[in-house]
Amino acid sequence: MKMTRHHLLSVVVGASLALGIPSKATHAQTVQAQAQNINISFNGPKDQFPYTDQFFAATDAYYQTIGRVSMPGNRHCHVYMSWDVATQQAGSGDVSKEGSRAWFENFLAAAQGHCDRVLVTFKNITGVTVTSPNGYPQVTTYQTAVGEFLNTDWSYAGWTNGKTSFDYTAWNEPNLPGSGGDGYTSIQIPAERAADYYLVLRGACTATNCGQVAAGDFGSNGSTAWEDFVQQCSNDVASPLCSNASYMDAYKHWIANDETTWGLASTFRPEVFSYHGWDDINNYINSSSKCTDSQTCTIKAFSNSMSDSGWNGSTLWDTEVAAGQNPESNPAAPLQACAAAWLLNLTASTSSRFARIYYTQPWDSDGEYWSLFTSAGVTKPAFTVLADREITYAGTTCP
Repeated sequence: MKMTRHHLLSVVVGASLALGIPSKATHAQTVQAQAQNINISFNGPKDQFPYTDQFFAATDAYYQTIGRVSMPGNRHCHVYMSWDVATQQAGSGDVSKEGSRAWFENFLAAAQGHCDRVLVTFKNITGVTVTSPNGYPQVTTYQTAVGEFLNTDWSYAGWTNGKTSFDYTAWNEPNLPGSGGDGYTSIQIPAERAADYYLVLRGACTATNCGQVAAGDFGSNGSTAWEDFVQQCSNDVASPLCSNASYMDAYKHWIANDETTWGLASTFRPEVFSYHGWDDINNYINSSSKCTDSQTCTIKAFSNSMSDSGWNGSTLWDTEVAAGQNPESNPAAPLQACAAAWLLNLTASTSSRFARIYYTQPWDSDGEYWSLFTSAGVTKPAFTVLADREITYAGTTCP
């Protein structure tokens, strides 16, 4: 069997420890082992499935070389849905418009056999959302809509994995106004409202009608969005909150104080908390920022905010990220691979609680900067980096 650099690293570290020689690679090996515990899956429409299939096959092959049967966890898909889609008539909407009911039904039919679980993220979608399309809904209105979604048997659309195969985030990037964020051009969803959306969805989630519900799902790629992640208050539960409370402070505060209103115990804290990691990887590609500052580095600020008592039991997910988001980023294939390896290294070294990374769609018909394949369907170096959970990339000089 070909000995990869992962095997060589294990041999070197093992020999050094056996001889009593301190090894500089010991920490790297720990990070590498943690990177191997991260599930990597993808978002995107049904045309992604041939490419996700290829990725999952490659990553399973890698795990077999290190003595593991397959990658940790299931094959996950990720879709963005209008929050009121289940209140709309079956088959309604534009089948080509992501987030519509017809689109979702078509997606589920195609997804069967290609992914095992679907992460559903709700938001406002222009041209699809019917209820309160110009402003965020009342909590009880949201409660009715998501309750309909949880109780719908989607097998009629061709998805036979059952209701418990759906995981959820209550609202996409509630802290970031914009069509790509919360779905509203200039409206930030107040932290209390966003927290209540999560609590309503989590309270309605039972052992028979859904999988896991992740709190948060905050966006990081605004000009000062990292500030939303920083814990400014020494105590996020007590009232009143400190005067300079961040969005994260306020969101956690309302989860801790509104949970009984929506049927949860007074001691309840989220089992899963999620965020989007774009800001850190964009900075890596475009600037000298390499995430050394625990305040302005989003993932570190996020992890720090999740480390205080009562919140340190949540599993953490990065639910939207890739290497290169904007045209000004547009990394060449080697730089994209560097960034993908850096992302894995950063995530694994920040906290062992990170269990999932949902990468933006691996293939794009234009060969977009973030995709793992060219437009012709040929893999880029980042494909192997992620499939093999490489925390360094040796193909070029990285930043």
